[in-house]
Amino acid sequence: MKHSRLSAFVLSLAAAMLLTSCGSSDYAVFDSAKENGYAQSAPGYGGWGASEEAYMEEPYFDGNYDSPAAPTDEALTSGENDLSERKIIMTATLQFETTAYDDFIAEMNACVSRYGGYAESTETHGGGVYSGAYNRSADLTLRVPADRYDDFMSAVSGMGALTYRSESREDVTMSYVDIESHVRALETEYDALLDILSKAESLDDVILLQSRISELNYQMDSYKSQLRKYDDLISYCTVHVYVSEVWRESTPNAKTITFGERIVLGLKDNLADIGEGFENFAVWFVTSLPYLLIWAVVIAAAVLIIRALIKHHKKKKEQKILDAYIRSRENENKDKKTDEST
Repeated sequence: MKHSRLSAFVLSLAAAMLLTSCGSSDYAVFDSAKENGYAQSAPGYGGWGASEEAYMEEPYFDGNYDSPAAPTDEALTSGENDLSERKIIMTATLQFETTAYDDFIAEMNACVSRYGGYAESTETHGGGVYSGAYNRSADLTLRVPADRYDDFMSAVSGMGALTYRSESREDVTMSYVDIESHVRALETEYDALLDILSKAESLDDVILLQSRISELNYQMDSYKSQLRKYDDLISYCTVHVYVSEVWRESTPNAKTITFGERIVLGLKDNLADIGEGFENFAVWFVTSLPYLLIWAVVIAAAVLIIRALIKHHKKKKEQKILDAYIRSRENENKDKKTDEST
């Protein structure tokens, strides 16, 4: 009998938590309808037909946890919002070209440290024995405090030649608040079950309660892990930096220079490309001399062998012709002697 009563209580407690969650969803639905101007005329659930002033006096949620403040009439009409109350994840991507690769990496690391950030990961490429010149590159994933993000971006934008920049801001406020509401609902159920467990007398009741408590612990840990991940991404912005070493930096944007300057820069670029081509060929030729000498010896030996074989074949052919001619002369002489004897 006690077991059935306890089971019924646990089921009723879970149903109460479900109704609380549904109530929060109803407030969120009303919030969306209210922002679109439908709150005053919408009939039905939760007193939607009441005046707007009455709703402004009510919190958007059930008051059991902190949530972003409800926007005022002025904010609703102007579309403005206080970003300081929002949960924003900021991510940026920067691509650079530089002629001073080592100095750039050192300056970037120093800048990250100066603004209280750190390098989450670093990957470098190139610089091997068989790699060509100006081929080194690096991929950096940097984490910067959100309150220093703008200053950091302004500082690094002047390093090297910035060829690409992308920034994104993801608003996760509603997801964050929703997870918090789940955690608080689970904590309420957890505390209630602990109180019941302290008064339980039957072994079956204890096993049932402990099983449910273990489930609640797992769910709360999962939700809290998501909150910690959100907190980390919100408090520290992520900046992806890609830098490539070049022998000269890219030409400035054509929209910022005159027609004559574009012609001059184009000629300079073409002449520089030609000079680089000759330079690369000279470097390749000098560094490849050992291989070229080896190949020259191999080719010369092959030519000599082929010429010797051809000469031998020619002599052998000439000898065969000579032998055939001698045999034909001998046969003619024999025939002539035979005719004379007869």
